[in-house]
Amino acid sequence: MVGRSPFTLIVLSRFAAGLLCLLSIGAMAGDTDPFVQTLALAMDHNPEVKVAEANLVAAQERLPQSRAVLLPNVALGITPNSSHSGWQGGSVSEQSLVVGVTLSHILYNRSAWIAFEQTAPWIGAFADELDGVVQTLFFKVAKGTVDLLQAREIARLAESNQQVMRQHLLSTQSRHQVGELTRTSVSQAEARLASAQADKIRADNDVAVAQAQFFEVVGAPATEGLALPTFRQTPGEGSLEGWLAQREQRPDLRASNKRLVVAEGVIKQERAGHWPTVALTSSASHIWQKGGTPVVATTEEEVNSYTLGMKMELPLFSGGMTLSKTAEAQARRDAQWAELDRLHRQAHREIEKAYLDLQSSQALTTSSSRIVAAARMARDGVEREFQAGSRTALDLLDSEHELFSSQTDWAKNRYSLELARFQMLLVVGRLTLEEIAVK
Repeated sequence: MVGRSPFTLIVLSRFAAGLLCLLSIGAMAGDTDPFVQTLALAMDHNPEVKVAEANLVAAQERLPQSRAVLLPNVALGITPNSSHSGWQGGSVSEQSLVVGVTLSHILYNRSAWIAFEQTAPWIGAFADELDGVVQTLFFKVAKGTVDLLQAREIARLAESNQQVMRQHLLSTQSRHQVGELTRTSVSQAEARLASAQADKIRADNDVAVAQAQFFEVVGAPATEGLALPTFRQTPGEGSLEGWLAQREQRPDLRASNKRLVVAEGVIKQERAGHWPTVALTSSASHIWQKGGTPVVATTEEEVNSYTLGMKMELPLFSGGMTLSKTAEAQARRDAQWAELDRLHRQAHREIEKAYLDLQSSQALTTSSSRIVAAARMARDGVEREFQAGSRTALDLLDSEHELFSSQTDWAKNRYSLELARFQMLLVVGRLTLEEIAVK
C-alpha cells in the first residue's frame, strides 16, 4: 500500500496519516496490531479508496494549473522564409530566418487570481471525501470483525452445548438401563442433542458466511489473534446534545462547506469577466536576410529587434455571456446551500439514531449479563434437584437450553454494543485511529 505513488497524498486524511504512523512504529518494533494490519490490507484492496485517491490526485493538479496562468509565459519561435519572384525582364530571390523569444506576463487578471484562491478549498473537499471513504471502510472492517468474532463465539457456545447434551444423553441412557429413568427421558435427551447438533451446524455456517464477508471487505482472510481494539474514551458518554455539537467534524459536512466556498468563488470569478486584464509583453528577435537578382549581386543582412510594452483589454460587450454565467454560478451556489442543509438534517438523524441505538445496546448488554447469571444459577439448582429426584430430566434439559440461549443472546448483545460504539464515532466523523487504543 505504501509503495503506491498516489498514497503520498493520503496524508491529507487524518486516518491515513495515523495508519502510516502506526504501521511504521509497528514495523520498527517488529510487531503490529492485527487490527491495524487488517485496516492496512483493506485500504490497499478497497476500490472505493483507490477511486478517492485518484480523485484527490487529479484535484491537486488544479493548483499548478491555476498558478501557471499567473506565471510568465516564455516561447521560442523559429521562422524560416524563402521567396522567388520572376517576370519577363528578370527575377529576384530572398531567404530569411527569424529567431525570436517572446515573453508575456499577466499583471492583473481578477478571474485568474480568484481561480487560484479556490484551489485550496477545492483540494480540501476531495481530501475530506477521501477521509469519509476511509472512515466508512474503517466501519466496514470493524463490522466484519464484529460479525466474525460473534459467529466464532456462538459456534464455541454451540459446540459446548452439544457436548453437554451428549453427556446428558449418555447419563440418561445409563440411568434408563438401571431403571431410574424412563424411555421418554431418553427420547427427550436424544431430541435435545439433535437440536444442539443443528445449532452447531447453523453456527458453523454463520462462521463461514462471516469469513466470506470479512474477505470481501478486507481482501484477505482474518489474521491470527484478530480482536477488536479498545477506545481511548468509551463512546456513549455524554448527552445527545454534546454528540450533535460534534457533527461539523463529519467529512461530508466538511467537504460540503468547502464546496460552498468554491461555489461562492465561482460567482466572483464569473463577475470578474467585466474587469480589465493587464499584461506585460516583450520580445527579442534576430533576423538573417539574403536576397538578390541576376543583375544585382546577392546581399546579406542581419537585424536585431526588441519590443517591450503593456496591453490592457477592457470587455465592453460579450453578448450577455458574463451575466448568464454569473446567474448560472449563483444557481449552483444555491443548490450547494440546499445540499449542505440536507447533509445537516441527515447528520442530525444519524447521530440521534446512533445515540439511541447505543443506549439501547448498553441496556440490553447489562440485562443479558444478568439473565445469563440467573440462568446459570437456575441450571445449577435444577441439576441439584434432579440429582435429588425432585426434578425430571426434561426440567434439566430445559434449564440447559435456557442457559445456552441466554449466553447466545448475551454474546450477540455484547458485539452489537461494540458495533454501536463504532457507529457512534462514524456518524460524528471521529472514526479514526486517534480514537482507539491500539495495543
